[in-house]
Amino acid sequence: MYRLYGALLVLAWAAVLPCQMLMTLLKRAAPSPLRERLGHLPAGAAPGGFWIHAVSVGEVRLALSLLAALRRRFPGVAVHLTTATATGRALASAGSGGAPPPESIAALPFDLPFAMGRLLDRLRPRAILILETEIWPNLLRLAAQRGVPVILVNGRISPRAYPRYRFAAPLLRRALPGMSLLGMQSREDADRIVSLGADPRRVRVTGNLKFDLDPPPDDRRGVRLRLGLEDGAPLFVAGSTAAGEERPVLHAFATLRRSQPSARLVLAPRHPENFAAAERLAREVGHAVLLWSRLAADGPEAARSGVASRQASPRFDVLVLDAMGILPAIYAAADLVFVGGSLVPRGGHNVLEPAAAGKPVLFGPHMENFRAAAEALTAAGAGFVARDADELGNLLLRLVSDRAGYAVSSTMARRVVEANRGALDRTLLLVEEVLAPARAPGLQAARP
Repeated sequence: MYRLYGALLVLAWAAVLPCQMLMTLLKRAAPSPLRERLGHLPAGAAPGGFWIHAVSVGEVRLALSLLAALRRRFPGVAVHLTTATATGRALASAGSGGAPPPESIAALPFDLPFAMGRLLDRLRPRAILILETEIWPNLLRLAAQRGVPVILVNGRISPRAYPRYRFAAPLLRRALPGMSLLGMQSREDADRIVSLGADPRRVRVTGNLKFDLDPPPDDRRGVRLRLGLEDGAPLFVAGSTAAGEERPVLHAFATLRRSQPSARLVLAPRHPENFAAAERLAREVGHAVLLWSRLAADGPEAARSGVASRQASPRFDVLVLDAMGILPAIYAAADLVFVGGSLVPRGGHNVLEPAAAGKPVLFGPHMENFRAAAEALTAAGAGFVARDADELGNLLLRLVSDRAGYAVSSTMARRVVEANRGALDRTLLLVEEVLAPARAPGLQAARP
């Protein structure tokens, strides 16, 4: 089975790699980190610490939160982080909340024996922590051969993804026993991973780490000054939108503007390749559009005083957030929030980030990836489902006009997040559990 998997992987990369190299040349982009994909360590990597793998931006945010907790619990131990996207790598390099980034960052090697084996032999990690449900059979097999524990962190298998996992069940039944412990978000996720071949004695329900993320920085006044917003002007933020959602969001915004002419929209596409299309569509429907990159080019001095900020900020109806890592601060300054990937069948994105900032959250019907969080917010009166553009517009009007109801929803949003914290501590217990039998003197857990 592993030989067949390896052969198929080699054939896939033989076809894909030349195309990737050609597209890199055509786009004049940075070259692909091929040496890292072949298992070579980047400069500064220190052996003997933790290896965390996080696919892209959402998982990297969780990884940085986990990294900070690991440093408190295991002081002095280095962390190597691998990721699969340029945006995730950039976020990891910036660190989080003033905390330093990982000691080294690289691309995940190809899941081939020579590449994964090379990295494992050179990094010699004490433990590997894999965010969400990234199952790489050769990594698991080779780590088990070397006695390196592997922990699945914040694991989930959505109802939408489950049939695809079942298709690969013969391979998963051989790979999953290579996991030392599996921390799953919910009992349903735990049951699904067991049905795919995980040892039930190694599966734990730890909850969702996203509840434990620090709330976004609350600089409402500073952000609004930077944007040049008038006092009392409603700010509507549509975060992590997917292709096909910009048009209904703009339609809902038009509904809001008929009642609140001073309202402004921040449109934040999930993927950088959609920035230009979002800008173009907003202009086509007649809005004055500003790019965040243009606003940021004015420099930090533009935000130091209210007068300077308003003079420096060109007037706009729609601001396209063409940068990564800014959205949490924008959420904190928002009055109205819609979280994308939910009006189209993409499974939805993180509704807990705006909820932690005390914002009632609007989203579409496709929330499979965040079903539990969406249901908790809805049940508490802090989450609102819009099935189409008209419903989204009506919900915006309802929230902006009912200030007492808005205040209750805001309070309940925070309470839902606070009530579900604890996954981070339970995850750290998993790490301690796998390290306890052979904890080295330099890896003693720090106690309060």
